[in-house]
Amino acid sequence: MAHEEHGKDEISTGRRTTLKFITALSFILGLGSAAPLLKSITPAILEIPEWPRVRLANIKDIKPKTWYLFSYPTRDIPCLVIKTGKNIPSGIGPDKDIVAYVMICQHARYYGTIYIPPKEERIPEKLTYLKTVPPNILELYPDKNLLYCPAHAAIYDLEKDGEVLAGPPFCSLCRVVLEYDEASGDIYVLGLAPPAPAVPGVTQCSSNPDELKRIMLGKKLVSEVTLEEKL
Repeated sequence: MAHEEHGKDEISTGRRTTLKFITALSFILGLGSAAPLLKSITPAILEIPEWPRVRLANIKDIKPKTWYLFSYPTRDIPCLVIKTGKNIPSGIGPDKDIVAYVMICQHARYYGTIYIPPKEERIPEKLTYLKTVPPNILELYPDKNLLYCPAHAAIYDLEKDGEVLAGPPFCSLCRVVLEYDEASGDIYVLGLAPPAPAVPGVTQCSSNPDELKRIMLGKKLVSEVTLEEKL
């Protein structure tokens, strides 16, 4: 009788060991099948890309006091480049007078900013958009290259790193970094300089280089740019 009970104990122990083994194996196999799911719900770490270096134009293509539009670093971010005719600290080219800026107003993300040349170039018949700019705005700064936002009358000084001259914005325009190749005369776009442009998902007036680069996340970067001549 004792022998039979001992045999039953051994069978029970064997069954428990087998069940534990099967349970452990099922758990391991379960983890393996769940790995793709776990990976999919794990927050992805997005790598911030580097600014694309693209050729903008040749120095011969840039006329003085003419407003050229282009997109950078993505197709949905409008920029402008201007040969101001004045030596500017951040300017490039033989005369250090070529500058570029993101055209998004820093106040309310308005994309329709207007270039205003100095007084001697403000010919209403040629620059028809000047008719939409209040006369007192034109009289305030007769000798400056300006960028004007008609949404809330913001005025930026293109000769001083896009600083605010009047209106509601609290920070300067976002400047486009240019490079000039003296040998070929080619002009290249290298990136954007703080402050960050006021686009969705980016804090206004941020001087954080990483935050500035976040405007490129999840978007296709330009590999080339085309200049659109305005006036």
